[in-house]
Amino acid sequence: MLTLVRAGLAAALIALACIPASVSASAADKAFKRSDLDDAAIKLEAQIKADAGTVTKSAATLRHDADAAFQKNDYRTGMTVLGQLVTVAPNDATNWLRLARTVRQIYPRDDRERALLLDRATTAAYIAYQRATARDVEADGLGLLGQIFADRKMWRPALDSMRLALDLRESADLRGRYERLRADYGFRMLD
Repeated sequence: MLTLVRAGLAAALIALACIPASVSASAADKAFKRSDLDDAAIKLEAQIKADAGTVTKSAATLRHDADAAFQKNDYRTGMTVLGQLVTVAPNDATNWLRLARTVRQIYPRDDRERALLLDRATTAAYIAYQRATARDVEADGLGLLGQIFADRKMWRPALDSMRLALDLRESADLRGRYERLRADYGFRMLD
């Protein structure tokens, strides 16, 4: 009996030792890391889950509902539906990327809402990048993140994330934006 308890305890310790290693390995392989966005990601995901409540629709139905809202140019409804979608499928990076793009397209009512929407878009793009398993989705997440940082006039993180996105996948559009930002706001030597 004592041998059985020891064997069970040893198996549990081995399992616990392996779990953090795999979690930290997936997070460690990402080149762009910001602790403020890590904290914001946890808060945003909890807020979205609370706002969505109990979701009874499937992911496919929610995607269809979001598409229908976007056909009507109703980005606020689309954002709500995508919030439900990321609640149902939280590890699908493309859903987070789509949410970030949608939030970015919403016309804010005032400066306070503008700041809130930019924060939400930034965090959703960061989550998309962190959860991406495909190189193209990582590049899209970083590129969008860079554009949102530029919208927020946060030049260093904008340049860093765009450069990393270009390292993952070259894009003429993103390259042009990066070069313009670098020329205007990058480090320059002065006489």
